[in-house]
Amino acid sequence: MTDATPGTRELPTVGESGAGFNPLQLVRSVGLSLFINGVCPYLLYRYLQPHYPSGSVIPLVYASVFPLLGFTLGLIRTRTIDYIAVFALFEISWNVTTALLAPDVHWAVVLRASEGIVVAAAFLLFTLAGAPPIFYIARQFAVGADPERRKGFAAVDAADGGRTFRTASLVWVVGILIQTSLNLALALNVTPANYLLLAQFLNIAANVLMVIWTIRFTRKRLERYIPAGAA
Repeated sequence: MTDATPGTRELPTVGESGAGFNPLQLVRSVGLSLFINGVCPYLLYRYLQPHYPSGSVIPLVYASVFPLLGFTLGLIRTRTIDYIAVFALFEISWNVTTALLAPDVHWAVVLRASEGIVVAAAFLLFTLAGAPPIFYIARQFAVGADPERRKGFAAVDAADGGRTFRTASLVWVVGILIQTSLNLALALNVTPANYLLLAQFLNIAANVLMVIWTIRFTRKRLERYIPAGAA
């Protein structure tokens, strides 16, 4: 995500800190995420499933090791706990807890697929309370912890009256609920192993589309607040 301060042509958007949108980096990131969060859990589940009673949730719990590994590697690489990492940690905790509480693997997968309802509800509550999550996620990627750049980011948001990030957060609420509905349909109609794989493709495709939309939407809406004659 690019910087967002008055007096510059760059705007606050959702993307990589200090850089523009990089399609090649996106492809690498998506590929790695699919491998760690989709292919590896699928293969491990299929390997462990014959060694446990039919309907056991234990293979599903073990399959959550790979998302946890991905979270840990990201934490080591960035040396910070960011908002995306918090969402990832919540997802891991939700997956393990629901798997352990579910009566069988079918319901464990259904409960796993319902996670987005909680996330969408949190997005909606924070947005209605005047703290739209997309503002904080965008600020993290745009300016990091730099206090001066944060002031510039806040100035652009204030000039906009907070409308852009509020609208973007509400759109994300709708997008997350649609994504969750599709996940639930998958969970109810495919085997647990196939769900682990197919849901990752669905989730990553949905998130990539939403991020691209958010980048374009925020740039277009906030461009009007760039001072005339700015470099």
